[in-house]
Amino acid sequence: MNNTMINIEESKIEYLNIEILKNEINNIKENPLQRNSNFQLEYNVKMAHFYNLEKKLIRVIIDVDIIALNGDDRLSAGAKFEIDNYFHYSDLKKFAHPEKDRVLIELRFVEIVKGLAYSTARGIIHSKLAGTFLENTILPVKMSTDV
Repeated sequence: MNNTMINIEESKIEYLNIEILKNEINNIKENPLQRNSNFQLEYNVKMAHFYNLEKKLIRVIIDVDIIALNGDDRLSAGAKFEIDNYFHYSDLKKFAHPEKDRVLIELRFVEIVKGLAYSTARGIIHSKLAGTFLENTILPVKMSTDV
């Protein structure tokens, strides 16, 4: 891959669309958890990115599982979200590098877009959890390289 640093103009990154594909909040039916109950949470976050050079589009899909724990025991309560994010960047091709049978996008650019998508997902999930037993839940701050 080319080691030349190409300037990323963040102001040219256009957030085209956000779609919530999955929005599930599950509590224990027989003995529901209450707000401010004594339980811990485990967060599992996965991201995948795709791009279309011809259309200058970047897609980032974020999967989030929030699992309620009692000590080391997983409870059948928590939440699942899948959020689809679409971005447009007019100069996307300058970050594309052919490599064998595929084209790779510079990691610096991908990390910026993934960071925008994760930050937005944190806000969406926080608002969706309002009024539930998970209402004080805020996804941890993470660098997009950690997800």
